[in-house]
Amino acid sequence: MDNTREPHVSGGFYPDDYEALMDSIKGSMDITMPDIRYKKLIGAIVPHGQYMYSSHTAAYAYKIIQESKKRTFLIIGPNHSKFPAYPAIYLDGYWSTPLGYAKVNSELSERLLLKSDIIHDDKEAHITEHSIEVQLPFLQYLFKSNFTFTPLILGNQGAAIARNIAETIESLEEKPFVLISSNFNHYLPYDKNNELDQILINDIQEMRTLKFYQDIEKYGITACGYGAIAILMLITKNMKGKIALLNHSNSGDYSKDRKRVVGYSAMIAYK
Repeated sequence: MDNTREPHVSGGFYPDDYEALMDSIKGSMDITMPDIRYKKLIGAIVPHGQYMYSSHTAAYAYKIIQESKKRTFLIIGPNHSKFPAYPAIYLDGYWSTPLGYAKVNSELSERLLLKSDIIHDDKEAHITEHSIEVQLPFLQYLFKSNFTFTPLILGNQGAAIARNIAETIESLEEKPFVLISSNFNHYLPYDKNNELDQILINDIQEMRTLKFYQDIEKYGITACGYGAIAILMLITKNMKGKIALLNHSNSGDYSKDRKRVVGYSAMIAYK
C-alpha cells in the first residue's frame, strides 16, 4: 500500500508473525481487572517496552480501552533520539504491523497542526521511533481495522510544550482518546526503581503537574515520556477527571535481572 510506514521493531519488541503476535496479546489480556467505575474515558498511559516484559501491564489499560466508544486515538510518545526537538506529527497514510494496516487520521492530524504553533509535520522523525508503533498491535487486536490514529512524538518535553499541546487538544470540538506511551524509571535496582515509580504515580494520580516536573528533576527520574504524561494530567485536571493506577510492574518481574530494571505502569484517565 502506498504511503505506508513499515514496522521498525517488529521481531524485536514484539513478534513479527501474525499468529505469534495474536497469541502474545491474547495471553497478556488474560487478567483480572480492578473495579474502576466511570462515565467517560479520557485517555490512558501504557508502556512501550518489549512485549515479553511490558505487555502484561499494558493489557490492563487496553481491557478498559476496548470498552471505549471512541475509535479515534491520539497516541503521544517520546522521541527517544530527542531529534528533532519539536513535537513531530505524522500527517497521513498508513502504518503497517504483522496484524495489517492502521490508518492515520489525517483530519485530526491537520487540525492539530493548524491549531498549534509548535507542532511540525515530520514523517521522517517517526521512521525509527518505536513508542507509537508498539501500541498499534493492541489496537488492531481489539478493533481490527475499525479505528484511526494520529501519532505525535515529543523531543523537548518541557512543561511549556506539554501545556501548549494540552490546550491544543482541549480546543478540539471532537476529542480523541488520548493514549500516552511511556515507560517509567530506567535501569536502577528493583526496589529503588519501584520507589521512584511510586513518586511519579502519586504525582500523576493527584495531577500535580508542577510537582511532577520538580520530582523528575529532584530525583533524576528517567520516565522517557514524561512530557506526554504531563499532557494527559493537564487535560484530565481541566476536565475535572481522575487518573487511576491499574497495574504496575517492572522488567525484573519477568527477568532474572533485578539490578537494572525498567518500570511500567498502566493508568486510566476518566470522569
